Amino acid sequence: MADEEGSTRLSTAEMDALPNSLTQRLPPQPTGAEIQAPLWRSSGFRAIALLILAPILAKLSLILGWRLADPRFVEGWLASGVTRDGLSTLDPNIAYTSHALGHRAALDWLSGHIPWWNPYSGIGMPLAGDMQSAALFPPTLLLALPNGQLYLHISLQIASGVFTWLLMRRLGVTALGALVAGLLFEFNGTFAWLANAVVNPIPFLPMVLLGVEEARARALAGRAGGWGWTAGGLALSLYAGFPEVAYFNGLLIALWTLARLAGLGDRSMAYMARVATGTVAGLLLAAPILIAFVEYLGHGYLGNHAAAGFRHSHIDIQRLLTLFLPYALGELGHTPDAQAFIFWGAVGGYTGLILVVVAAMAVWRPWLRGLRLTLAGWCVVVTGAVYGQHAMVAVVTAIPAVSDAMFFRYFNPSISFALAVLAGLACHDLAERPEERRPKLAYWGGLAAGVACLVAPLWLSHRLYMNAPFVPILARSLIYAVVALLGIRELGGSTFSNRTRALILGAAAVAEAVALFMLPLRNYPKSGRLQTAGVEFLQKNLGLQRFYTLGPIQPNYGAYYGIAGINHNDLPLPAAWVDHVFNHLDNNTIESAFDGHDRKVAGGPTALENLRANLDAYRALGVKYLVAPTGQSPFDWKPPGVAVSMTEVSRLEDGDSASLVLPPDPSVADREVRSVGVLVATYVGQSKGTLAVRFCAADRCAEGRRDLATAADNQYLSIPLDTPVPWAGPAAITVHKVGGDFPVGLWTTPAPARDPQVTLRFASPVAGDAVMDIVELPGARPYFTAEGCRLTPASRETLTADCPAPAMLTRLELFMPGWTATVNGVAATVGQDGPLFQKVDLPAGRSDVRFHYQPPHMGWGYAAFLAGLGLAAASALPFARNRRSAATP
Repeated sequence: MADEEGSTRLSTAEMDALPNSLTQRLPPQPTGAEIQAPLWRSSGFRAIALLILAPILAKLSLILGWRLADPRFVEGWLASGVTRDGLSTLDPNIAYTSHALGHRAALDWLSGHIPWWNPYSGIGMPLAGDMQSAALFPPTLLLALPNGQLYLHISLQIASGVFTWLLMRRLGVTALGALVAGLLFEFNGTFAWLANAVVNPIPFLPMVLLGVEEARARALAGRAGGWGWTAGGLALSLYAGFPEVAYFNGLLIALWTLARLAGLGDRSMAYMARVATGTVAGLLLAAPILIAFVEYLGHGYLGNHAAAGFRHSHIDIQRLLTLFLPYALGELGHTPDAQAFIFWGAVGGYTGLILVVVAAMAVWRPWLRGLRLTLAGWCVVVTGAVYGQHAMVAVVTAIPAVSDAMFFRYFNPSISFALAVLAGLACHDLAERPEERRPKLAYWGGLAAGVACLVAPLWLSHRLYMNAPFVPILARSLIYAVVALLGIRELGGSTFSNRTRALILGAAAVAEAVALFMLPLRNYPKSGRLQTAGVEFLQKNLGLQRFYTLGPIQPNYGAYYGIAGINHNDLPLPAAWVDHVFNHLDNNTIESAFDGHDRKVAGGPTALENLRANLDAYRALGVKYLVAPTGQSPFDWKPPGVAVSMTEVSRLEDGDSASLVLPPDPSVADREVRSVGVLVATYVGQSKGTLAVRFCAADRCAEGRRDLATAADNQYLSIPLDTPVPWAGPAAITVHKVGGDFPVGLWTTPAPARDPQVTLRFASPVAGDAVMDIVELPGARPYFTAEGCRLTPASRETLTADCPAPAMLTRLELFMPGWTATVNGVAATVGQDGPLFQKVDLPAGRSDVRFHYQPPHMGWGYAAFLAGLGLAAASALPFARNRRSAATP
């Protein structure tokens, strides 16, 4: 049974069943007095309190709002005045998928709907089935709160630490060793460098293993049950929204399970049966999300996640040093060259030098030797595969489905966990051997491992490390490493007791982990202002139509705000939709990131050029509004051959002017210029005063002015003219600064011309704010159409139709299996209209039409979930019987 501290108290039968070699090394079992001690005085309570408080304190600056955790400020193109010093996380999907789509899923749940479908990205696509939204993951509900993603991440860290502590205590590890392991794992390198759905499954690795250990203990004691933790942890790993991490963690769980067969004798089958029962129960519990995911894959575009697309991919071995000294070659995302850019896009975290040293000390101890060797072997083989060592790559990629995923990025959580457990065991080993006055071979083996972690990477890639930009920070990192290793060496020769040594080593490893974790937190924005006027306009005026963006309101943030935008950034994606985008909208977009600016081929057509060439195709999708950065309307005119350049700037003080002459352009001859956009630098919002502009063409002139307080830094400031001016012949533009005690910068063309960079606007936006302009696209196709019918939509799913004769209703929503409809309460077939859309036959007269989406075969999924729930609950039934029998005289 478990005491109140979370320690494991073995029964007499369990003790008798253990091999003598193991019982001799088990820590003393708690006494009755210890069990009855008040919880607040127990070491377990203090340890769990520390595990809860540590992540909160580490992110206190974000909780208190001193820095801005909301990814909309950095990745959403929705904020102005944002200041930051670098990257706080590597993967922008913290915003596009985890935050935006997770928030939409949370709102759907709170409105009483299961979030199966997302009508706000592309032309509609599955929501839960895409996995990355974690739509069915219970903690995703936190994303409905302001700063909810911050609280979600903190809760995941806490759960990781607490479950690791419980697992270590279940193994029989001392409180110190368990606490060290828990703290190390909740501050692991994946949590530090990634924050999208990759981190969601992390806490459930120790949770499942806690179930494995519970199953083993029960098998030894001849007691039933013991698979509840396994079932719950496995199900939550899958609901968490990142199946790659869940799968790779599962591989380590399988090895752990096999390693723990040692010493079971004839109880092995009972143990494996309990683990298998928990696995089956977990898969049954996860049946709804698995069915939704598998159904989506059958119709999805997967990019490289198919046909072993990552078999030959790995991280460059020259970057191995950053596994142990993460910032030795620059801070997060530092990209002085193309090689560094590729590295930051592939890496999934780090370990830390002291962690590796302490973990290596645990490998050869006799207690739990099989488990220790398994964990150490996992770290060596998987790390070798991650860094492209051929033999290890061959071993790892021979496992089914591994080469279909970015294994070199997503193995990191399991490596961090294995090292954390080993480090906890090392502290346990020292603390439990007070009679040993000097460290043994294991201690010096750990130091040797630490030296190897420095020497090997330097020897492998000394040419890279001689690169001048790296030298200062590399030197500081190496000095830290040498000092740390010398300190550990001196600790081995000190007169401290082994328990004190364990405490110092554990504290040093944890201190290193916390420090490395907190360094990127400095780069969250210090300030910024969310601009919502444009979003609010779309919420009021878009209706059932859609918008397309060239930047602001980045993909999937339409789903966040409940406004439909055809842009997308996700995987998987509907294959039919991806094909349509490439063939009819933008043939130079990145398939998974139809975001209005990123290009597949740098020198190919821009998103704006393809938009202008395919306007009718956008109208056919129901696109009513076009969204662009402020001052850059899709129909603006810019001087031909002049690319936007931000390399030279002219400062205008009060009273200063700048001017340029534009040659005539026959393509826009006689069109009326209504405003002039000027590319300005406001020095992070410090510019004061007014910017005035004068535009003259032929014998007509007009003027306009705008307060610099409304300008966004390094964006075009659009200045309306007091009267439209037809452009005939050459035109002259003068820009003049009026008032204000702080200058404004004008970005100019390169020398010798140094002309201000401008745009001319022939149509005024219908709305906008400091980060976006919104232009209406006339002629957009309605969302519902039926020839000859009067349609009254109430929502995207319901409408009333009055038809004088039978007609066909067309709906501009992606057709996929799972869509059903009723007409006047009677089931109607949802057909496919062309390659993309839906259609339903309507009778003559009045019809109430309702559409509904649910992944096919979900009835079986719900039935499997209930079966899994019953099977998981059955694990606890013996507890109740035991308590009743114990209470019987």
